[in-house]
Amino acid sequence: MNNSIVLALAAVVLVFLLILLKKSSAKKIPPVVPSEEEEATSLQEEGSADDELLSEVELPEEDAEDEGGLALDEEADKLEEAEEDDAPGEAEPELAQDVKEEGESALEEEAEELEGPEEDEISVPEEATAEAELELDEAPDVEDEISEELEFDDDEAAEAEAVDELDELPEDEVVEEPEVSLPVETFEQRLFTRKDDHLAALAEAIEKNDESTRERLQVELVAITEGLSFLDQSHGQETAYRTSASEALELLKDELDSSDYDEARESILSGETVRAEEVFDSVVQKGSSHAALAAYQSGCLAECRTDFTKAMDSLEKAVELEGDNPDFLRSAALLARKLYKHTKALNWFTSLEKVLEKKGGDALELALARRELAYTSALVGRHKEAGALYKKSMVSLTKLRGQDDPELAVCWLQIGKLQEALGQYDKAEDPYKKALAIMDKTEGKSVTGEILSKMAGLYMELEREQEAIPLFERLCAFKEESPNPDKATLAMAYSDLAEAYRVTGKYPESEEKYLRALAITEELRGKDHAAVGSLLQELTQLCDRQGKKEEAEAHRERAAAIFQKVMDEQEAAGQESDDLKL
Repeated sequence: MNNSIVLALAAVVLVFLLILLKKSSAKKIPPVVPSEEEEATSLQEEGSADDELLSEVELPEEDAEDEGGLALDEEADKLEEAEEDDAPGEAEPELAQDVKEEGESALEEEAEELEGPEEDEISVPEEATAEAELELDEAPDVEDEISEELEFDDDEAAEAEAVDELDELPEDEVVEEPEVSLPVETFEQRLFTRKDDHLAALAEAIEKNDESTRERLQVELVAITEGLSFLDQSHGQETAYRTSASEALELLKDELDSSDYDEARESILSGETVRAEEVFDSVVQKGSSHAALAAYQSGCLAECRTDFTKAMDSLEKAVELEGDNPDFLRSAALLARKLYKHTKALNWFTSLEKVLEKKGGDALELALARRELAYTSALVGRHKEAGALYKKSMVSLTKLRGQDDPELAVCWLQIGKLQEALGQYDKAEDPYKKALAIMDKTEGKSVTGEILSKMAGLYMELEREQEAIPLFERLCAFKEESPNPDKATLAMAYSDLAEAYRVTGKYPESEEKYLRALAITEELRGKDHAAVGSLLQELTQLCDRQGKKEEAEAHRERAAAIFQKVMDEQEAAGQESDDLKL
């Protein structure tokens, strides 16, 4: 043992001797004899102090061990550390000096405790405990602050400033690719314009007895109306189409004249995509290695414009050039089915299933393909095949996405529609119920309206009007919430609801709904349309049953005037037609 350690030990021994001497001298001081009450109070306080001190030791606070009667234990620990310390050289004298200084400090503190009041013995632990409790109480507030920071409640100004700085950067530094998304308002206005054009064309087709054109225009009008009803969804799909076309154009850039490329690019960005379609068509005509891709993009852009004839021709060409591309097959099949070309749709969906089976990979994509093949198979009368395909598809979807996935709701809706088409109304109810239950748990609304409409109509067919009423109520509210509700189907929904109320004997409610249907129809078709006359007839009967004679007579007279005017117009049109034949 070297000299430094010996000195350290000697210092510690000296400290212990001084403590013992101090305590023995303190005991010789004549004590003040307390009264019995004071002694009891003192004992209680000492017990309380011992409990608080014990509690303090259990806290994970190192500073608590520096106070009161723990000083000697600390010195003993330091003595053990000094004996076990292997650090050589200059550290050892410093350790001895520290032990000596701490020993002297302990003596001074002990003397102060003996001279001072007994309450001082517990004052330090109380403060330390209070401080520790305060720190623990404040911990949740720190978590709250973190949560608030994550919610950006305290840094909204900084966030706004950061966004402003980003907006001020040159466009080529912020976004490398051009923005193809049109403002929703612009997209909406174009749909309205397209709808007006189609209505005018449809009137002309009806006048000319052009059945093929009429059927096509009606399908396109349904698509436009649905796009307006579900504006956000249709806007997103249109943006996706043009984004894909923009990416394809970059791939074809080296094959195009600079002027064609620039015009096509501007066409895509503006949303008026006819010129871009022409450029893609030129690539197809040249027999390029990317001809199939060009045909596909041209078809998608035409479908986006609701020109289904042009779209079908281009998509069919894409499948002809590259028949194993899932995207080409799927798009062509879906559009063909929309146009009632069920045989073509069936062939392409069959090819799609085979391609995906061979390809492997995304099981979800295969499950959805089987669902569409099942529905198309049923449409052409292959019900046994459809049943097997639905089973495969729905088992896969359940495993992959769970029983409450909206894609399963579409499956149940399709099955219900097929059962109803076969006249099996009792079997259609359960699939509709399952589809509605799933959609009630999700935010997807694209098929909710159709489910409500089909299910309510089924109950009316089954003469269960009381059950149809809440479904029709939901359907009307659902359609009213649309940014651009389809007024024709909305008026029909109110009319159906009014009929359900009438059959159940709730005449005031029925009258209210018929009046709502009348207002929508007048706005849509004009006050002298035959549909307005039909609604006035229903109101006439309701008012008669409620004893509202004057209102009934007013509705009756107005309905008669409308029907007379319609007949006069038809006779005039017929006479004009005969004159033209002559």
